[in-house]
Amino acid sequence: LNMQPGPNGRSAGTVSWGGIFNTYYWLDPSRRVTGLIMTQILPFADPRVLALYGRYERSVYEALKAA
Repeated sequence: LNMQPGPNGRSAGTVSWGGIFNTYYWLDPSRRVTGLIMTQILPFADPRVLALYGRYERSVYEALKAA
């Protein structure tokens, strides 16, 4: 549970999870949006995957602003 807003657009109160093979999701109930990214890359928290996840999340929130 993220108690503070995230740097890529998440609201406070967002739930997120990360799995061993760099699988991640977030649920933002206040903005009514969710995101999922799944890979099969080790090690966990691979810098390239984390960068991709950040860009993906930012683009989702930017699209919400534009709508």
